[in-house]
Amino acid sequence: MKGSALRNISSLELEEQILNGGSLIAVIATFLPWMGGEWLGGETVTYSGLGFYTAFIGAFALILHLFVLSITAAPLLGGFVVIRKRHRDVVRLIATSLASLMMLAALTVLTRVTFEFSRMEIRFGVYVAIVSSLVATLYAFLRYQEHRRGLVQELFHHPEDNRATPECREPITPTPPPPPPPPPSTPEQHRIHHSSY
Repeated sequence: MKGSALRNISSLELEEQILNGGSLIAVIATFLPWMGGEWLGGETVTYSGLGFYTAFIGAFALILHLFVLSITAAPLLGGFVVIRKRHRDVVRLIATSLASLMMLAALTVLTRVTFEFSRMEIRFGVYVAIVSSLVATLYAFLRYQEHRRGLVQELFHHPEDNRATPECREPITPTPPPPPPPPPSTPEQHRIHHSSY
């Protein structure tokens, strides 16, 4: 079971792997330190993406990235299909775009806090989350563009085309024309042989 799941994941296209890898790193980065330093009263604190003032933003981005991962992982692991294939790319683009906006909003909140409290500083976790979210958004956009291109090709595809389509792995070869008719035969000239006795 585990081997077949890994085989299914490795058989994904490169864009799919990068998209899901970006979402997975964003999920992990939510639990990394986003904010830390000396708080009021001299107490040293460290907050992850699910703590501090950005807890709601971090939780919302975490749910979005888990949803993106489930769209790909559920069918690969033998579960149900979360989103149908024709809607998958647009849904993932919307989800990753919202998650990226949430991460950028969290960064603005944390930046404002560091202006007000000089002993607090932004930690690496928020930067990892932002970069991985933006990578996932970029590859979701590329997948969406590829999906739209496929729809246009299907719209203008004719059965007479001899180009291979994505649904048909073997190229469509045109049937050869019938051979030309044989040339007209000329009347044979028969010689009369005289035999002498």
